[in-house]
Amino acid sequence: IGLGGLGSPVAMYLAAAGVGTLGLVEFDTVDLSNLQRQFIHGTPDVGRAKMDSAIDRLRAINPHVILEPHPGSIDASNARGLVEAYDLVVDGTDNFSTRYLVNDACVLAGRPNAYGSVFRFEGQASVFATSHDGVRGPCYRCLHPEPPPAGLIPSCAEAGVLGVLPGLIGTIQATEAIKLITGIGEPLIGRFLIYDALRMRLREITLKRDPECPVCGDAPTIRELAS
Repeated sequence: IGLGGLGSPVAMYLAAAGVGTLGLVEFDTVDLSNLQRQFIHGTPDVGRAKMDSAIDRLRAINPHVILEPHPGSIDASNARGLVEAYDLVVDGTDNFSTRYLVNDACVLAGRPNAYGSVFRFEGQASVFATSHDGVRGPCYRCLHPEPPPAGLIPSCAEAGVLGVLPGLIGTIQATEAIKLITGIGEPLIGRFLIYDALRMRLREITLKRDPECPVCGDAPTIRELAS
């Protein structure tokens, strides 16, 4: 979900790996300011729909992968259907409202969510999977039960982000997606990675499922998606 800074490396590496079907969700157009971090697009693509330029690039990487475009925004009316159509979701969104929507849709649909986020010089990654191979892990709301007030935290477009940072976090997300698809390794379920680019430090914290979580807890209060 998203073909920007995080979605660029995710989509390219999954296509290169030969993932059979990739569903792509994106509504935006390419802007010159995107190009320092959204390298699935190039200078000739400025003004084009990101979906179109991304599809051209992915087909050049691997013409055998089935690409299923979903142009437009993900919202409460279509999120669950989009999520249920695929085996897993990679969250490449850049705002809190969509992040919570994607999380809730994944929990309700029982799909793992390879999560990543970036802000200035810091990145985060985890796998939110409330039901995967018998493992019941936490979801995004176990970490942050409610979104912050609108306008409190600036977006990447407003605050800026180190151009290479989405590439690193997106590569981690692609790695986790491949592990989940193939069943190898130890996914980042219940583990939350924090990367500090300025100090070149990567640390991990344990994240447990919150039994009081409003969407994946023992007595959930969120049973339908809300816009």
